[in-house]
Amino acid sequence: SDDTWVYLSTDGAVPRYSGYAATGGVARDQDGNWIVGFNRFLGVCSPFEAEVWGILDGILILFNKGYRRIIIMTDNLEVAQILTDMDLEDSGITVLRRTHRILQSERGWMIKHILRNQNLVADRLAKLSFS
Repeated sequence: SDDTWVYLSTDGAVPRYSGYAATGGVARDQDGNWIVGFNRFLGVCSPFEAEVWGILDGILILFNKGYRRIIIMTDNLEVAQILTDMDLEDSGITVLRRTHRILQSERGWMIKHILRNQNLVADRLAKLSFS
C-alpha cells in the first residue's frame, strides 16, 4: 500500500442550534473502493477546527494502516489554502499546528478543494456523530 494514492474526503459539521461539532471522513483507493470510514463527536469547537480535525483523524488512520500517499479532499477552501501554505508555526489553533507538522514531515500528500456536493458521504458520516 506504500506507493498507491488514496483519496481522503473529510468534513466537519457544526449545527447552529447546538454549537457542538463533529467530524467524519471516508478513504477510498484509486478505483473508488472503500478503505475506511470514520467519525467523531468533538464537542464545542469552530467549524474551521472541525474540518481540520477530520483531516488529522483521517491521515492518522491511513498512516496507521500503512498508506503514505494521500490526496486530501475538503470542501472548505480556507482549510485547503491554509494547509497548502507552509507558514503556520505561529497559528493559535493547536489542531492546525499539529496537522501541519505531520504533513510537513511527510512527502506524499496533496490537498484539493472540492465542491460540497462532491463531499456528501463525509458530510453524512460527520452528522451521524450527533445521533
